[in-house]
Amino acid sequence: MTTTDDHYRVKRPLTSREIDTVLAAVNDTAATAELLTRALLNRAMRAVFTALLAGTGTTWDDFDAEHRLDPAAFAIPTAQWQTIVEAITSRAQEWGTAVTLALDLINVMPSAYEDPNIAAPVVQTVDRRPYVHDMHITREAVDVIAACDAHVQALGACYGQDSQIYLDALHSWHHQLTLLFTMNMGADTHISKDGTLSLYVTTASGYVFGIIFHGHRRHCTVDGCGVTINDNGTTPAGTEPAAGHQHAPSYPLDAPQPGQWSYHS
Repeated sequence: MTTTDDHYRVKRPLTSREIDTVLAAVNDTAATAELLTRALLNRAMRAVFTALLAGTGTTWDDFDAEHRLDPAAFAIPTAQWQTIVEAITSRAQEWGTAVTLALDLINVMPSAYEDPNIAAPVVQTVDRRPYVHDMHITREAVDVIAACDAHVQALGACYGQDSQIYLDALHSWHHQLTLLFTMNMGADTHISKDGTLSLYVTTASGYVFGIIFHGHRRHCTVDGCGVTINDNGTTPAGTEPAAGHQHAPSYPLDAPQPGQWSYHS
């Protein structure tokens, strides 16, 4: 039953039949990556909003570029919202556009609200990823990957494998390295060097990102100081310590630089 409140035009769960219609629209879509937005998003959103607009006196076809539908004026339970999003992004894995599409979905899906009485629909999953993931790694990028691993091991040897410095670096590097193998952005990935400890990645979908090492700045730990200390022990001009104050570096001059890797698009 369609209900309204002061915030939403329509706020209700989709029926089982309506969910089935939406999922059928998603799974029956056949298109190339170039036609993905028009073919997949339009079919899926038509099914969703056709259901939500039922009984309102308005249909999907009443909206156009001049009279736009406001997705935020409609709401379905979070469990159903997540099921639909997962179905759409899973379908897009065939074209390697799942990540890009997930960002688009935020703007076109209805809102979501918590309803503990609505369980997530049981959906049969289909693995649509290509069978083989081709990865092209330049020899310079191979050297970077080896250097990153060596840097992590050096941090463990210097600061201890129980230290937060080592664990932060290890976990961040392994997490970012795993991103290289995801097929959500296509199954033809090119990896090149982007710095001594950083990589540049181009995916089959055209999406590019970097895996960047962010080294911690060495600084003086004396209260009220915090000045930068270079690898040779020097400090920026005009930052000489006051009388009786010897700079205390946050990590030794001859030690590997602490830091973590992160993803940047």
